[in-house]
Amino acid sequence: MEPLAYLDRVADNAALFVEAARTAGIDAPVPTCPDWKVADLCRHQGRVFRWMCFMVENQVTEYASPKAIEAEAEQAEPLAWLEDGAKQALAFFRDADPQTPVWNWVAGGPAPASFWYRRMAHETVIHRIDAESAAGLGPPRVEPADLASDGIDEFLAFLPIRAGRGGGIPLEGSYHFHTTDVSGEWVVTFTDGTPEVRREHAKADLAVRGPASDLELFLYNRRNADGLEIFGEPARMTAWSETIKF
Repeated sequence: MEPLAYLDRVADNAALFVEAARTAGIDAPVPTCPDWKVADLCRHQGRVFRWMCFMVENQVTEYASPKAIEAEAEQAEPLAWLEDGAKQALAFFRDADPQTPVWNWVAGGPAPASFWYRRMAHETVIHRIDAESAAGLGPPRVEPADLASDGIDEFLAFLPIRAGRGGGIPLEGSYHFHTTDVSGEWVVTFTDGTPEVRREHAKADLAVRGPASDLELFLYNRRNADGLEIFGEPARMTAWSETIKF
């Protein structure tokens, strides 16, 4: 997807996020984020919007802590903080240069800022679904399907980074994920806790097939495996869900 297309998805999902948060109320618990209330979810997402703007605007070349923004978030009214953060981010990123070199954790240093357009879109989508879970809305959906497939691709690409930071991921064997409504196939192979991700069709110890939205939300632990086609040992499916969380 083109950077500006990601911003269109941010705009759509941020509006739904605000609406769901308002419906739920800021003191409502968030079932998909058990330690949070809606106020925490709004403060988090509003902080992320502002932190991403800061990173790109200042062309940051290494990790910059968002602690100062977090302190500001704690003093803000949660819904206004979220809504204003979305407006600020959309206005800023529409005028920014997606090729601006900015740090990100995959590159480990400066890389095109287009990374943050994509990350902001998927961050907003997933937390919109969290807000909807708090409001009792559902079933959860990521639309369109190509956005969900792209979200799977991003999620799986982060696994080696996560493994490197955490001393490995305690899984073994291979997993094949396949979207059935749009293009998308990935094979994840774990060796001594280190994952290798390949975009290909290949046999694996466990294969999981389904619509892109359902598959992405399963990977993010925002839905169970109901309705997905599973081939292989069910225990591997359980191990994945219990081990890899977002």
